[in-house]
Amino acid sequence: MIDPQTNTLIKRLERSSRWWKRLALGAMFALVMVLLTGAVTIISQRQQIQAEHQQTEQALREAEAQKDQAQRALYFSHIALAERERASAP
Repeated sequence: MIDPQTNTLIKRLERSSRWWKRLALGAMFALVMVLLTGAVTIISQRQQIQAEHQQTEQALREAEAQKDQAQRALYFSHIALAERERASAP
């Protein structure tokens, strides 16, 4: 037979053990939630960065095409100017 003082101590230890288990479980849950939130945030930001990178590359290609078109137009206007000068020369 266990004396009442020992029995009380055992019950307190059991309650303390349950409390620590709940605390550990809560902390693990919080950690998992933080990690999941971080992973979701990282994935979504990575996708956003990739989309912005693709938009930037597209804009760069369009700018290069416009630059080439402008250079061609300038070249042909120089040719036309040279022909006009040659035609008006005596």
